[in-house]
Amino acid sequence: MNLPQLKVKDLQQIDTARFTRFIQNQMAVMPQLNNPKQLAIALASKYIKLKDQPKLTQSVILGKEVRSSDQNKVVQLPTLLQNNYIYFLGTGNNHQVVQRVLSKRNEWISTNNKNDSLINFRWQQTQKGYQYDKLLPGNKVKQVVNHFEFHSEISQKSNLFRNLSQYCEENQLDILSFVPLTFVLDFTNEKADVYLLQFLQYYENNAPQSIKLHDTQNKFYIIRRQLNTYMQLTDKIIQITKSKIPSTFYGHEYLWILKPTQYNRGRGIHVIKDLDQMTHLLDQYISGKQQMKDGQIIKSKQFVIQKYLEKPLLINNRKFDIRVWGLLNQELEFFFFEQGYIRMASEEYTTKNVLNQYVHLTNNAIQKYSPNYGKLEDGNQLSFDQAAIYFKNKGDFYKQIVENIKQISLKAFQSVRKKINVLGRRFCFEIFGLDFMIDDDFKVWLIEINSNPCLEESSQLLQRLIPRMLDDAFSLTLDQLFPVTKKQIVFSVPNYSDNHNMWQKLGKLQ
Repeated sequence: MNLPQLKVKDLQQIDTARFTRFIQNQMAVMPQLNNPKQLAIALASKYIKLKDQPKLTQSVILGKEVRSSDQNKVVQLPTLLQNNYIYFLGTGNNHQVVQRVLSKRNEWISTNNKNDSLINFRWQQTQKGYQYDKLLPGNKVKQVVNHFEFHSEISQKSNLFRNLSQYCEENQLDILSFVPLTFVLDFTNEKADVYLLQFLQYYENNAPQSIKLHDTQNKFYIIRRQLNTYMQLTDKIIQITKSKIPSTFYGHEYLWILKPTQYNRGRGIHVIKDLDQMTHLLDQYISGKQQMKDGQIIKSKQFVIQKYLEKPLLINNRKFDIRVWGLLNQELEFFFFEQGYIRMASEEYTTKNVLNQYVHLTNNAIQKYSPNYGKLEDGNQLSFDQAAIYFKNKGDFYKQIVENIKQISLKAFQSVRKKINVLGRRFCFEIFGLDFMIDDDFKVWLIEINSNPCLEESSQLLQRLIPRMLDDAFSLTLDQLFPVTKKQIVFSVPNYSDNHNMWQKLGKLQ
């Protein structure tokens, strides 16, 4: 492997610890391995060949610097460096599993210095600090990152609905056939007084007689005065009547669900039973008074409010949703991981108590605090095969549910084909978590799409799926740009060959 020549100043971030790891990754080539300082000096004298053989007496590698009397002297990277790639791994969200998967690729080594100019791959929970303008094919050091610059076009709840609405209109599709009735509430918009009133009118016109409202105009002024801001909804949604919404969304309680647009893992989500509750919550979020159980303050001015699926399909009388993974690679090809998992609620389903999150929200980040967590299923999770057996009298889980999920997933990503990588960055890829629900009529509904999906191996099922999911994803992304020789250790999944890549290509965004 021939890498371009680098100047001495380009090596200033290579410290002795990293040199040590390079050597250890290959073999113990010299007795000085137990002495980092001697090792660094030995490497400098033995492997770094300066043009015209300048004297090395003033070139000493110490700590985090390469000092040289001539910063413009050109050096040839040592062979040991040329055969390795460097990655930086941000902490959190079980980053250890990413490290474990990368460690099976002989050529990859890690650095703790996020400012290292020689990093080839960055993996972080968020894109904070990513310099997308420097991800260019002509760079001396090729670098890949794990987030698209504009992933929020699909991972932010309000953007997902807006983009899907536009895509469906352009392609004569009915968005309400696979996405719950959704209103986008944007309290930063100064043009939409009328939309607040229209939302309240829709709410009243379709409410059951038992909770019929007669003070819509007053509610409008009360909410507007309390919040001192505005809502923005999609015009066409206002024209939707209850007759166009499946009956599985309506029960005796007439429930809605409120979600801040920029959060995931169940944070800030509330089931809404009336307008007074909604008004109070919106006021709390906008003013920064809403506090989570862990003490975190959530502040938001943008929300989606969706019609709550009041008649969901249940497993053992408990609510569940389906988590699947989607991968978008550097060529904007969309892949679907062939196995996902079922996330179970800890308590039996009822619409009487909307405040009990262990009934209504199936996110593991919520359920793990329930006293019933893990009592009925390992990590409150079931495999697709287990779901298929459970629903065999209802229908074919793989043919009817999973195949429908694939079709909806591709539509969602096609809706952002012109936005998620609008500047044409070459070295990005991203793994997304997509959440779906099934109603009592065995119909699939897209709930949301998340960046930075949970990688916690909270069950034996996920201990098998997550490492394999990452390993196969890297085969389609990193390995295409940075060829490697894998070790023999593989991440096996029952009923799948170790040589089979479990990411199924569904199409290219175009």
